[in-house]
Amino acid sequence: MCDLFALSAPQHYTAATSLPLFAVRGRQNVHGWGIGFFRQRVPVVEKSGDQVFADGRLHVSFQRLARVVNSPIILAHIRYKTSGEVDECHAHPFVLDFWGQAWIFAHNGKAPAVEAYASPHTPVLEAGSDSARAFEFLRDYFTDAEPRRPTTPFDVILREALVQLLQGYPGKYNFLLTNGQVIWAFTNHRQFLLLKGSEKLEDALLLTTIEEGLSSENWQRLAAPEGSFGKLLLIAGGDLVLSADLLP
Repeated sequence: MCDLFALSAPQHYTAATSLPLFAVRGRQNVHGWGIGFFRQRVPVVEKSGDQVFADGRLHVSFQRLARVVNSPIILAHIRYKTSGEVDECHAHPFVLDFWGQAWIFAHNGKAPAVEAYASPHTPVLEAGSDSARAFEFLRDYFTDAEPRRPTTPFDVILREALVQLLQGYPGKYNFLLTNGQVIWAFTNHRQFLLLKGSEKLEDALLLTTIEEGLSSENWQRLAAPEGSFGKLLLIAGGDLVLSADLLP
């Protein structure tokens, strides 16, 4: 199954240490990779259908991006295919617009039911995968909720959307969603590992699904409790500002 990575800081940062470690520790995911960030509020996604780690070395483009990407928020995804083809189109992250902003989305999970979802809105993503359809579902829910935007907080709409997604299209969902200002993270199966103030990696907030973390430090484990719809996180700057369980 895929793996996720996020760096969040109150100022621009590179992930020159943690991103290569993420790729090495997630090297069993052999079906592509991608890195997403914002440059002057414009989403930038670099991705490939190639293995991130092969023949004992990191993909040269991944190495270069780890050195040069400089942003307050950086997302990365290493893919193990459970849905869709193996090519650049199906690699994550994806980008869609809603509520007047561009959003970058990366997903890890397995939700075959949502592949049947047909978006009534445009554009639709070219990728034919459960991840692409799940992102379109969330985009569409927010688009349809646009009249409520002046009076309804974002997190309220997101919680509603997640419950509707899980009830209508059951499956395993674990994703990162960012507009370049904050990161929303959700899981209903795999746990997230979080670290702040690392002495071995970047001094920023780091989040990953790699089981052992990216260093020997004390990573905080964040998992959805039994009987819940899942766990929702909000990260801003270098802080975890919300950790909420979605209860029935």
